[in-house]
Amino acid sequence: MNLRNFRKLGRDDQLKMIKADGVLLLHCRGLRVAMKLYALYDYYIELCYGQDVSKLIMINAFDDVEGLEPYLAYIDISTLVH
Repeated sequence: MNLRNFRKLGRDDQLKMIKADGVLLLHCRGLRVAMKLYALYDYYIELCYGQDVSKLIMINAFDDVEGLEPYLAYIDISTLVH
């Protein structure tokens, strides 16, 4: 499924797809929000949660490298580099 079709899905269907086929790259928690970054096919998904981590605030899907910039310092690639 491409990014455009993913964006057309309802929230519940998006979450099912992320759970089934997404790869969790990073989970970080701040004072007011928690973020999860997933790779899904050839694009990325951000899930933003409020202070109550069970409350999903936003799903952001993107395929540009600039969207990864805030996360790059936190992604451990040591297992990918020999």
